[in-house]
Amino acid sequence: MRVACDKWPVTSGTLCPDARHLSLAPCHLSRAFTLIEIMIVVGIMAILMTIAIPAFVTAQNKTPMRNALQGVMEACATARAQAILRGSLVELRIRPQDYTFEVAPTGQREGSASAGDARPQPKAGDGHGVFSLKLPEEVGIEEIAVNFALLKDAEAVAVRFHANGTSDEFTVVLRSLHNELRKITLDPITGKADYDVLR
Repeated sequence: MRVACDKWPVTSGTLCPDARHLSLAPCHLSRAFTLIEIMIVVGIMAILMTIAIPAFVTAQNKTPMRNALQGVMEACATARAQAILRGSLVELRIRPQDYTFEVAPTGQREGSASAGDARPQPKAGDGHGVFSLKLPEEVGIEEIAVNFALLKDAEAVAVRFHANGTSDEFTVVLRSLHNELRKITLDPITGKADYDVLR
């Protein structure tokens, strides 16, 4: 005759309901992943990460130049649209040392006596601009020219947009910390901006 031991080991398994004898036999249900399945998943994740991480880092590095390019193009388009809608002269005011762009209406009606070729000196900023932009820290101005005059060292530069859709000749070259170069030019006949990838 056998005597049941009081010290039965505690297991995490469940008890079999159909046990025909008095011993408490644990049922082991298969609910976990095997080591091979886990290793396969880890391997697939490692492969995907080696593909995705370099592409993600490259995209993040190009983001400042892309944002700067889109911002300058938007500033030019906004200045042209405001000049046409208002029927008056609108200036794109640039401060090359601060890397800021501001679209500001002058209130000067086209065809008035003061709207000749005499260029008014651009002001530092009157605070009534309809659009403003500051370039990201990773992007700077390599070159800037208005009507074929190099003005990179000027304190303030103004590009005029007229009510008939024309503008001054304008060229700006942006450089990023990764030596990316983008050249933005205005067509003086249409007043529309276009860009070229230099590097």
